[in-house]
Amino acid sequence: MAVLELTNLCKKFGRFALGPVDLTLEPGTANGLIGANGAGKTTLFRCIMGTVRRSQGIVRVEGAVADDSDGHWKEKIGYVGDYTPLFDRWSGGDNLQAVAACYDSWSDETVQRLASRLDLDLDQTAKHYSTGQRTKLALIRALAHGAKVLLLDEPTAGLDPVARDTFMEILHERMLDDDVTVLYATHHVAEIESFVDQLVFIDHGRILRREMKEDLAQHWRKVTFRFDPEVGEIPNEISRRVVGSDCEIVSSNYQSSIWFLEQAGIRPVQESRISIEQICVQLLKTRRGV
Repeated sequence: MAVLELTNLCKKFGRFALGPVDLTLEPGTANGLIGANGAGKTTLFRCIMGTVRRSQGIVRVEGAVADDSDGHWKEKIGYVGDYTPLFDRWSGGDNLQAVAACYDSWSDETVQRLASRLDLDLDQTAKHYSTGQRTKLALIRALAHGAKVLLLDEPTAGLDPVARDTFMEILHERMLDDDVTVLYATHHVAEIESFVDQLVFIDHGRILRREMKEDLAQHWRKVTFRFDPEVGEIPNEISRRVVGSDCEIVSSNYQSSIWFLEQAGIRPVQESRISIEQICVQLLKTRRGV
């Protein structure tokens, strides 16, 4: 059974429209939600959590409809959004205790352990927290109740390099220890490249495509060959540039591209790997016609 299922999900904000979005996430998978600023990532998360009213569509968490009639589905989700509302006159610890009663599986031990690792003073008044400290508190809140689904919307924004590295370590450990499903929104693909299974591309409020990371790594390459003006469009060519007497293309199926070039009598042809982040940039550029 899918752990998170979105069906015909839509939200309209003036001139911006999200959806319709149909998306299914399987238990134990790590999914990257990739898109530029304004692509609809945050709106999608807010629609899932119900912090904005959906124009239409259904959200299911482990088969249960996620609506206002029963809030138990929220116990299964750990959420870090782009803004962390807090009671500013309370300490960080008091803010956590205010929500602890909402979760049957809340762990004070986990709170203390994560606060120590993230170097967050829970006795400090929340109004004195920096943006990074507020983010740390949101991360602790998301992880302290053993959620089965982690919705992370740019979770490292505002964190310094040490805290960012520590958070990524904690996330890796959580994914290894528990059957957790992650949907991690970012436009910095490099920070999730090492652990995601699937990449979900969103642009202008629409899901463009879903790709398994290993498939992209296996088939995409940079292909370099001696430039020949007689060579037209090459199969699976995504982009092209001429560097001196050489031509470089990015191919989504390098074996097909190389076969075509060799059949055209162009040799030698060289291929080299490109990063998942570079592949994602090419996919988004192609969509936008850049």
